[in-house]
Amino acid sequence: MGTKDGAPRIVSVERKHAWIVLNAAASLTPKRRRALLEAFGDPVTICTASEAELAAVIGEGAARRLVEEIGGIDPVREVSLAEGAGATILTLEDEGYPEVLRDLPDPPLALYVLGELCPEDARGIAIVGTRRATSYGRLVARKLAAELASRGVTVVSGMAPGIDTAAHRGALDAGRTVAVLGTGLGNPYPAGARSFMEEIASRGAVLSEYPWETPGSKWTFPKRNRIIAALSLGVVIVEAPERSGALITADFALEQGKEVFAVPGPITSEVSRGANRLIQDGAKLVMGVEDILAELRFPGLRIGSEREAEEEPKLSGEARAVYEVLGGEPLSAEEVAERTGLPYATVARVLLELSLAGIVEETPGGRYLRSRFG
Repeated sequence: MGTKDGAPRIVSVERKHAWIVLNAAASLTPKRRRALLEAFGDPVTICTASEAELAAVIGEGAARRLVEEIGGIDPVREVSLAEGAGATILTLEDEGYPEVLRDLPDPPLALYVLGELCPEDARGIAIVGTRRATSYGRLVARKLAAELASRGVTVVSGMAPGIDTAAHRGALDAGRTVAVLGTGLGNPYPAGARSFMEEIASRGAVLSEYPWETPGSKWTFPKRNRIIAALSLGVVIVEAPERSGALITADFALEQGKEVFAVPGPITSEVSRGANRLIQDGAKLVMGVEDILAELRFPGLRIGSEREAEEEPKLSGEARAVYEVLGGEPLSAEEVAERTGLPYATVARVLLELSLAGIVEETPGGRYLRSRFG
């Protein structure tokens, strides 16, 4: 945050620590935060106020809990843990804190950052969806993310298994990505995701508003979705059941005046019911990356017929016939044989050859897709 003359504000260590403490106080709701800041003016005064002074603003019970919490939070340790892992903590007053988050009704008072936020990240698109993604959903999420990232768009998601992970993977294939966690950076979800988190940080950034060692809970993940929406100009929903955290992100996007897009799925698929419902309710239907870019009109980005498609492999005969029937829908060897009219043994041999060549990939269900979206 700059001063009126444009020079960056120097935030004192004492003041920075006070922001970290207030950010970590779990009982301090957005309403109470606003009331205290209006009454006391700055975070240091809040942290050093007496219980009686706090009670005059937020009530006796809330004041008692807050005093207990403040006494148990060690901001020096928080800074040490973050710095030891190569992360930084940005407060509301720090230069580099994203302006779009300052504009939220309940901005994070402190933001833990692993990696680096760049000015280009203002051109972000979120891709989110269910953790129980199908192979089709993962393929679409990765395809859209790679095509957006290749055009200089930062792909934002939540690093959860399923659609989120596929979106980050696609973005890492071609450009930048930002992950927003529903846990502290020192306790990433899912278990064992630390290496993936570090990979994302090396090509973008991983963010969290939660203290370093915070585990996930039923309220931390939905709450972080407002940050995913805020960091994006639009949100793309790929596969979401009717009760889904991805739909919470869509709600936040609408509240913030952002565009909401949805990828259609089979009407028989439970994991597509939420996305299909969004389309019924007016979300922009996505059949390709051009549908997103044309709606948002990013300056300087190519859309429409200038799409950067990968060059198709040079195939002939049986291999070409098999490749041609493979697309966005995963197919079994039996289905490929039926559609091509080739003998099953021939199809099985060709699929093996194409898999070994990296031209097609086999999904966990024993079905086949064009590799890297064909």
